[in-house]
Amino acid sequence: MSYAGVPHIGMAKMVENGKQFRQVHSTCWCAEHRIKDCDYTQVDVQVLSTVPVMFAYWAKPEDTLDLARYLNDHIAQTVAENPKRFVGLGTLPMQAPELAVKELRRCISDLGLAGIQIGTTVNDWTLDAPELSPIFAVRT
Repeated sequence: MSYAGVPHIGMAKMVENGKQFRQVHSTCWCAEHRIKDCDYTQVDVQVLSTVPVMFAYWAKPEDTLDLARYLNDHIAQTVAENPKRFVGLGTLPMQAPELAVKELRRCISDLGLAGIQIGTTVNDWTLDAPELSPIFAVRT
């Protein structure tokens, strides 16, 4: 199997409630495959971030915080192991601004990520919702 001309790139199915909703390439989780793909496409440095469907703004805030921490730790580890090839962006539990602020600070201060990636809406909130102001006010 090949992907973009790169041999040995695998696939996985993302499943929700027993139904497949997306198929993803192993470049989404395997740094070695991602580097091979970057080499093939002549990309020297790439920004890594969470696949937006994993933001989980619909979930319980504490569950989304656990997921965000797991994903952010993985991205930070991948960047630390390949600092010349990758820059990392974190994700936040935006539906719980107080938790999002804490995770934002951890992403920047503890994990050394370059920033965060967020969706354009958080459930019923657009990005100008006053509830999100504490997140945007953070200075690192």
